[in-house]
Parts: sequence; structure tokens; C-alpha cells
Amino acid sequence: MNTGRNTLLIFIVSVLLSACVAPTTIASNKAENYNKEPKRIFVLTDVGSEFGKDFFDSFQAKLGAIARDCGAALEVSRISSLELDEKIHLNKMKMFKADTIMSVRRNGGTRNEYGIFHAIYNVKLVDVQTNKTVWRADTNFYRGGTAIPIKERGEALAVDITNKIKEDKIFRSCEIIKSKT
Repeated sequence: MNTGRNTLLIFIVSVLLSACVAPTTIASNKAENYNKEPKRIFVLTDVGSEFGKDFFDSFQAKLGAIARDCGAALEVSRISSLELDEKIHLNKMKMFKADTIMSVRRNGGTRNEYGIFHAIYNVKLVDVQTNKTVWRADTNFYRGGTAIPIKERGEALAVDITNKIKEDKIFRSCEIIKSKT
């Protein structure tokens, strides 16, 4: 009888742990003299290379929705590590007529036998008019347990990054989104 209870207890603890995720931590730095609010943001990213297409798709959709809520248009261009013609992104950016370029690039992380569970992203905003970096962030993001759908985690990354941009008073016309966790 005890064996059955122990097995059940182990199962319950396993399920609970698979639904846990460490919070994202972000350290950022904003140029003191930057006071513009972006209205046309062109995003260059390799997000999705670590957690897959569903993660990227949900990240992109949520990032676009948040930008719209903040009064900005947003276009995302995904960078491949095997890309030979990097001018394709420059041409897309020029056609979009961006006032701000955001790059979200993976800069490290932690892997175990099941894959990457922690990714470090370097996030940067560049003002197109001055061609200067106006904001940078180092983002520590955790995949979380397998009970959490990967699409939710893609959305969470978009929320976490944009919340930090709001905290740093770059997006000023929209509210911080409360975390689901």
C-alpha cells in the first residue's frame, strides 16, 4: 500500500515540477538622452533557433500585438545562422521605413540531455536617425517544464522584453502586462 502512495506522490511532484518555470531576469541600460517613443520598429532576430518554429511564431505574434497596443508598427525578419545574403534584411528594413531597429539575438544558454532549457538573449534598440544604440538588455530566459506549452513561453519572452522596455520609459503610451505566473 505504501508503494502505491509513494508512486502517486512521486507522480504528483513530477507533474507539479514540470509546470514550473524560473522567472526571466533582465538587466538593461538606456541612453540618458533618449526620449523618443518608437513608432516603426524593425526586428532582426534568431529567436526560434533554440526552441523551434512554434516558439518563434508565438513570440512574433505577441511582440507585434504589444507594439500595436503601444502605437507602433512592427516587422520581424528572422536571421538564419546559415544565411549568405545579409543584405536581404537591410532591404526589408529600408522598405519598412523603420525609425528603430531592435535586435534579439541568442548569446548563450544552458543545455542538458533534453536540449536547451535556458537561453541568454542580447536585445538592442538602435535609433535609425542617429544610428546609435539607445537601449541594451541581457535577458536570461528559461524554457520551463514540458507541461507548459512552448507557444506560451514564446509569448512570455515577448511580454518580458517589452515590459522591460516599458519600465525603462521607451514605450510610454501603454501599460506593463502582468505575468501569468
